[in-house]
Amino acid sequence: MGLMLSWIVPYILHQFVDLFAQENQLEFVFTMLVLFLGGFYSVIQFLASMRFDIKAKESWLHSTSSITKLIGAKLVCSLVGYVLFTILFTSIAIFNIKDELIASAGQILLVLVIIVIILTILQLMLFIVLLFFLAFYLQLKRIIGRFSIVLTMIVFYVTTAGWARVTESQLYRTIFLHGEVSLQNIEHYLPKAKEMTMEWMLGSIYVVEEIAITLLLLLLFLAASKLLERVVLR
Repeated sequence: MGLMLSWIVPYILHQFVDLFAQENQLEFVFTMLVLFLGGFYSVIQFLASMRFDIKAKESWLHSTSSITKLIGAKLVCSLVGYVLFTILFTSIAIFNIKDELIASAGQILLVLVIIVIILTILQLMLFIVLLFFLAFYLQLKRIIGRFSIVLTMIVFYVTTAGWARVTESQLYRTIFLHGEVSLQNIEHYLPKAKEMTMEWMLGSIYVVEEIAITLLLLLLFLAASKLLERVVLR
């Protein structure tokens, strides 16, 4: 479906609708749409798979591995599938605009690697956060029933809004924004545009912040695994 949407649909549309001057520009837009929809589908697939396996408790209870390891293996499997999907369609997107770039094969490969790494990290974070809220919902459902989905959504909104406020606060900057590693030097090795205005802004990463976020995600994953273990063993 992704290949059809990124190649066939733009070709057909270009025959009837003159949205862009060149066909490959329309293909690029549709390929970006495929990347977005694919990331969304990957999350839905992962959560749906978790729900299905939780209902089939025998597959968990008869395994010699711990439930935490089984959940981790499922997460890694879903993430690997997403990485392969991202590599394929990011390559297609870059191929569609290659004529508009001044770049060598090495520069294009570098862009591909950077984009895949960034999207993979974001997807992993999303997997873990939503896994935690799935476990929270299943635990809450036992206590208050169907209303738990509403309460879970409220808690999710309050948590994400609160996290955004925390990361923008001066206290957060004082504590976590240390050990700066600038990525601006990499920008010199990235492709340049022939006509369209395009600037690479990689900014910086902070070692303390990255370590703190990694530890937080690890704690969320372990907490979600323990909550789901209680659901399975009930």
